[in-house]
Amino acid sequence: MPPRVAVVGCGFPQLGLLRAARDLGVEVIGLDLNPAAVGVPLAHRFELASTGDPDATADAVRRSGARAIVTSGSELALTTTALVAHRLGLPFYADPATIRRCQDKGEMRAAFQGAGLPVPRFCHASSLDEARSFAARVGAPLVVKPAFGWGQRGVSRVDDIHCMEDAYNQAAAVSHGGAGVVVEEFLEGEELSVNGWVEGGELVVYAVTDREVFPGGRPLGVMRSEVTPSRLPTALVEAGVEAARRAAKALGLRRGPCYTQVCVAPGRAAVFETAARCGGGFDADVTRLVSGVDLYRRLLGVALGDASLEGEGRRGEGHGAALVRFLAPPSGEVRGVEGLEQARAMPGVVDAEVYLRSGQRVGGLATAASRAGHLLCVGSTREEAVARANEAEGALRIAVS
Repeated sequence: MPPRVAVVGCGFPQLGLLRAARDLGVEVIGLDLNPAAVGVPLAHRFELASTGDPDATADAVRRSGARAIVTSGSELALTTTALVAHRLGLPFYADPATIRRCQDKGEMRAAFQGAGLPVPRFCHASSLDEARSFAARVGAPLVVKPAFGWGQRGVSRVDDIHCMEDAYNQAAAVSHGGAGVVVEEFLEGEELSVNGWVEGGELVVYAVTDREVFPGGRPLGVMRSEVTPSRLPTALVEAGVEAARRAAKALGLRRGPCYTQVCVAPGRAAVFETAARCGGGFDADVTRLVSGVDLYRRLLGVALGDASLEGEGRRGEGHGAALVRFLAPPSGEVRGVEGLEQARAMPGVVDAEVYLRSGQRVGGLATAASRAGHLLCVGSTREEAVARANEAEGALRIAVS
């Protein structure tokens, strides 16, 4: 019998992991609260359990008989997976305390500061008065976000400090466990995502991407594209990589996936966040396409206790360039999707998916989870990969009424 692996989450952040598990030949048990999630058809068996409910997830794992548990791309699913692995004595790459240190933005920023890393000036506020006091000292523009949150929920830009109350209340309402709010100065610069694996306490970087976001200040910072190679000067990219390495050490990461967002400008590389997971926007897929290193297979190696799989290197030559491009959701009731098969057949399109279904009501871009679909594209150069993504996106149409 093949080993049985529970994958926590069947949404788009877990698609690459589910596919890697299928390709590896394991029996895949998919866990999600939504039986219609886009990744459910990839599971051999489905168990109903919320990615935010450790008790229900532990029960589902026991029922399934799985002796391995894994997830990717979601902080909520990561929290649950680490807790359940610890509770059931299953292999995992980090303990729950380490995972939490990489999620609580106040604790994370304090660790960065303690290591001498540049970070935006910030305040971990537990009241509106604290947030207003910080805003009065620092001035606008500011970013307000949940101290413990994900998916850009409750994240907004404040250009007038007199508008702090609304932004604070929105962030506080979705801050997990009543963790409060982080208010920070808005930094000007270019954003990079640094993707790699911590091996023996050292971050080994396999891909650096330009992180491009959808316009708008609420929600702020929802990723639209990750593109590699970067268009930035080598010196800025190297500064971003070094900052990511120092950030991983500051948080005490010893093993496993690592995804870091860095804001770079001449003379400065400020770390926004470091996650002890693969990026939730197909970052591991982009990494595999250019480096040949499959971080999903490494995750499965940890879960299965297979050291050779966890330490696996390149599995082939990478492409010169790769990107993921997310599709913005429309507003209204979905009537159908046109051009998807046409887009999939285009040169350089590795994957194309629309998550919306006919009859579904959508309300535009509210969080990262509300994105409508994605494209994975490759090319011999950055310009070719981008042109292919543009052509494929132009072929797609989501009809709404």
